Amino acid sequence: MKIFYVDFENVKDSGLNGIAKLDSDDVVRIYYSEDANKISFGTHRRIIESPAKFEYVRMRKDLKGVKNALDVILMYDLSDRIIESKDADFFIVSLDGDFDNYIMEKQKIKINIRKISEVCKAAQSVSQNNIDIKMNNERQGTDKKKEQIFRSYFGKYLKDDYEGNKEDILDAYMNANTRQELNNNLQKYFYNDAVSDILKRLSDLIKNMPGR
Repeated sequence: MKIFYVDFENVKDSGLNGIAKLDSDDVVRIYYSEDANKISFGTHRRIIESPAKFEYVRMRKDLKGVKNALDVILMYDLSDRIIESKDADFFIVSLDGDFDNYIMEKQKIKINIRKISEVCKAAQSVSQNNIDIKMNNERQGTDKKKEQIFRSYFGKYLKDDYEGNKEDILDAYMNANTRQELNNNLQKYFYNDAVSDILKRLSDLIKNMPGR
């Protein structure tokens, strides 16, 4: 299920490109104002022919002139809908950067929400989101394997002298892509002599890391 919140004041008719290809369980909610309340005959025809459900929200006249009033109303309504339909794919159809922080906050709590300029961009956005999720899962799998290898290595070569610092060394190792980064990370926790000793003991583990 895809739910579109259209900032019609910002995107006008072009934001509705692609509505003919929506499904019957999709929803298009159009927010408009007195200054942006006209659509072309072509867009009107596509709305009638589209299987999606259309809803219309007109900004109150008394809010005319209030900065970002329509944007605030849109986000307020969207927040309510997210509570009801957390598993839906949400799209704000707009070019307005004022929505960016709102979208990032919702993404942090695992809400599937994107900003697009036209309805037809939704399929591309969902596809990219799936790619991002796959890459993130693969990265997490790689990191887990890297951590397992480190813990095994630590038990053999560092445990006797650095057992109490295991998590610090692990953190330094996991967040390093080069030997120089590993050195810098270790410097946050240890004096130079200890850093040199740890790097020497890790030499076989980090031999394929870039740098010297």
